[in-house]
Amino acid sequence: MYGIDLNKEIQYIASSLRFFAEKEHHVSRFCRDDVLLLVYEGNLHFTEDGVPYTIHPGEYHIQKQNTYQTGPLPSDSPKYLYIHFKADWTDDSSALRKCGIFDYEKLKSDIEEMSLLSYSNAPYIKKAEVLYRILSKLHRTESGNSLAIQMADFIQRNIQEQITIDMLCREFSYSKNHIINLFKKEFGQTPVTYLNNIRLSKAEQLLITTSELTESICYACGYRNYSHFYRQFVGKNQISPEAFRRQKRLGIYTNDG
Repeated sequence: MYGIDLNKEIQYIASSLRFFAEKEHHVSRFCRDDVLLLVYEGNLHFTEDGVPYTIHPGEYHIQKQNTYQTGPLPSDSPKYLYIHFKADWTDDSSALRKCGIFDYEKLKSDIEEMSLLSYSNAPYIKKAEVLYRILSKLHRTESGNSLAIQMADFIQRNIQEQITIDMLCREFSYSKNHIINLFKKEFGQTPVTYLNNIRLSKAEQLLITTSELTESICYACGYRNYSHFYRQFVGKNQISPEAFRRQKRLGIYTNDG
């Protein structure tokens, strides 16, 4: 399990709440710090060394130090806390993984305290204390929901495969009903819906950031049938993939103009 090594020193650097304006893009930058993102409203879209990510409300993500990040897609007015820090990364099973979920109500007071401290003259040790507290709570949440998170991680890593509920049953040795109920409890959707949303998000990113043919993007995102991909894409975006690409690229060029 790749993530932050909680057995090594972690250095707090800076933090703040961040509210995106409508259709605002994630900044393009080479970031030398690790950055913890705790999204509690809206959806945050960005790429990290070319890999597309969409962070939904109730999800956290740790941007790894020394990576290049871009915002090819406009985000959906997200609100989140970001914390810059430096840490070691490890494959150890005790690590805090790169992506996961959190309970906003349980972290709300910590998020607000971190925001207040970031603009104060409070000593470094106080700010570091809140960072450690947040990381500890994230690790406990992850440990308590490890099966649902493991399933989500399996889906993300195998997006190009024909993932079915039966495959998840074989992989995790649980019944269909148990897997569906557990997944819906943690993510508010079935594993199949989760997979489709990830595939569509990746397709949207590729349409904006590459010149690949739509059919090629369809297959790169794990779809085996273009008609199925087309129907799902139009169902979500109300326009065809080609029209989506033209519209978003025109918006980017206009905003950069």
